[in-house]
Amino acid sequence: MVSNPAMPMPLTSNLGDRIVKEPQTIEEKAKQIAVDKYDITGAHIKVPAYFIVNYPNGETKALHHVRDAKKISDVIRQMHLEEESGTIALSEHKSNLNGLVVVLSLSLILLSLMTATIIIGVF
Repeated sequence: MVSNPAMPMPLTSNLGDRIVKEPQTIEEKAKQIAVDKYDITGAHIKVPAYFIVNYPNGETKALHHVRDAKKISDVIRQMHLEEESGTIALSEHKSNLNGLVVVLSLSLILLSLMTATIIIGVF
């Protein structure tokens, strides 16, 4: 296919991938849906056209799911790093440790009861 500057850009098959040329507010962008379909399994898939990101400095941006995909990935990666280094990860670790102690103590009690039963049965 030969590129011709007079030809308009080809339209995408997905209407949600199109970016409107007129300026829009963040609220208008937040309402746009890129995908609203059912997949082959019957699950309902709904994908926003813009992801609204609130930065720590108070700035709010609407990132388009195709054009700004790299920025969206960076934001998600940063959220994971903050979650891992924050108190959330520590509290989850403590609760897992408490559960481990309970499971081990119940296992020891069960093992001692089984051993006592076997010893009584032998004598």
